Amino acid sequence: MHSNFLHRYDYRRRLSEADLLDFIAGDWGKLAEAQKSAIEEMGEYMAARSSLPKIFIQLFAYDFAQTFAAGDLVWVNMSPDTHLPPEVKYYRVIKANQGITPSSDNPAYWQPLTTDPRSTIVRDFVVDIALYRVVPANSPIEIANQFRQFYDDAIAWCKVYMKNERPTQLPQEPPGDRGILIAGGKDKPSYGSSSSSNNNDRRNSYQGW
Repeated sequence: MHSNFLHRYDYRRRLSEADLLDFIAGDWGKLAEAQKSAIEEMGEYMAARSSLPKIFIQLFAYDFAQTFAAGDLVWVNMSPDTHLPPEVKYYRVIKANQGITPSSDNPAYWQPLTTDPRSTIVRDFVVDIALYRVVPANSPIEIANQFRQFYDDAIAWCKVYMKNERPTQLPQEPPGDRGILIAGGKDKPSYGSSSSSNNNDRRNSYQGW
């Protein structure tokens, strides 16, 4: 079952889909890897205050053939015309099901959500960092610089968040409840050691893929 923190329409705040496809040379897998990298980098700062799985929540793209479990968060584009802007709706699964279309007409299975369940600012910064990762190497200098600035702004916010210098409505957790599970890896610990700081410095100088 396919799940992510972001979905393909989140990138529209920065790029049209046609431009995005140019950025990634038509390879959606490259964008998925960039998203994972962005979440891990932001997580190294944000774990100082928050339970990361509660922030980088998993969204499932609705698929008629997939079985969804109670509690899953699902998105679906309700617009039938691919030439029109998407109409993305979000639902929480009430009862495990397969093949039951998300709708308020099926209240036993689906709870319509009135808003995007993710933090808007976190979502937007993950987009910015992920796009910085995939800026083509042959991009004009002004485009490369613009996306570098988006990246720098995102990391600056993360650093302020880490230091408890910014009020927040994001979930705050005691240290023992923080961390993120990286697919194929281990729970990420809380950060703050000198070696972690050095790793962050190297990431901050990263020039894209």
